[in-house]
Amino acid sequence: MPSVLTGDVYDLPVLLGEQYMLSALLRETRDVILYRATQKDLRREVVVECLRPSAAADEAKLHAFLETARARACFEGLHLARVLEVLQADGAWLVARESPEGEPLDMLLAAGERLRGEEVCLLMQMLCRLCLRLDAERLNSVVFQLGDIFYRERRFSLNNPACAGARPESATRDYLADAAQALLPLVEPGEALAGQLVELLQRTCIRRAPSPTLAAFLLAEYAALYALMLREGVPA
Repeated sequence: MPSVLTGDVYDLPVLLGEQYMLSALLRETRDVILYRATQKDLRREVVVECLRPSAAADEAKLHAFLETARARACFEGLHLARVLEVLQADGAWLVARESPEGEPLDMLLAAGERLRGEEVCLLMQMLCRLCLRLDAERLNSVVFQLGDIFYRERRFSLNNPACAGARPESATRDYLADAAQALLPLVEPGEALAGQLVELLQRTCIRRAPSPTLAAFLLAEYAALYALMLREGVPA
């Protein structure tokens, strides 16, 4: 099956690198197009990120694309989608990675769904720990997007946030503030202790001067509220 491009987008379905059958377009950014795909040999669903030809012709953008893949390959975790391989196939640069399980939170929000209070607390704890690791390893991270968090059966999985470039001093503050702002509409207002959770999220949104202890401080706050929810009888 020959690969055909309409503009920068492949006419689907198409097989790339004799291995990845692209079946649906997931998302487009300025330089990268994401596709849902099936890895032929292992018969598993994956995500394939394709660098646009115009971006691949730019040495700096190609370098950033490859360095981001390398950063994510080194920054692995139980809840993070793993990079499977980087390859150049059919004239394009590709990154194949795991497809997170579940529905993206932006889709749940659009459908009018809400999360339990303790789920929001657990997710914020997960994101705080993520930022602690990124800070410790001095890895840069992408801007937080609700669509990068996936939910299934009260479990979360994440697209890997590591990316190329130097980590700014404000990276953790901005990432957690953006996460808290995005999660506020997902809080179920009628639950016990919802008010305290909303207050904590709103405080997380405040962009104070960057501090190396911010993630640890917020981690403790969300853990304490989670423990309080358990004591108050909010179902875990």
